Amino acid sequence: MKLGDFLKLIIGKTVEEIYKVDYNNDTENDDYLPWLFFIKFIGFDKYLEIEGDFDGDHIKINLFDNSELNKKMKKNNFKDEPDLWQVYKVKENETLGKLINKPIQECEYGVDKEWSILNGNKSKGVKDVFSFVRFSHDKSEVTIFEGGCGLFVSNDPNVKLNFEYTFDKFKVE
Repeated sequence: MKLGDFLKLIIGKTVEEIYKVDYNNDTENDDYLPWLFFIKFIGFDKYLEIEGDFDGDHIKINLFDNSELNKKMKKNNFKDEPDLWQVYKVKENETLGKLINKPIQECEYGVDKEWSILNGNKSKGVKDVFSFVRFSHDKSEVTIFEGGCGLFVSNDPNVKLNFEYTFDKFKVE
């Protein structure tokens, strides 16, 4: 069984709401990227959690029961502390918000190769985390990957992922 096989469960599901954990809600002027996304689906009893900013290269993706979401959001919401992070609802006009009210038709993800050569050094791949995830809907797509200081989101179909030769790509339809 491949690491991302559970992503088959969200194919055909429509995104209801997305939340991000970040220092502020000013995406244009924010020095830090969000490092946690919660994606809820209509009529589905689980939400998708995408976490970055733990090793600078990878993301973690998991499905959790919806009953856990309020606890996770509360745990990550320090709205009374101006220098700490908060949970923000993603708006439809944001890049990630382009998924809201859209069914996930296809999902692609990357997992490190067993071994690769990086800057002349043989490197063992990390097999229990993801390099990126891409959600496709209505002939467009959104790609999420580690941006070095949090999660980066792009809707560019030709987005350049760092060190693409170090991971294998898998598609879920």
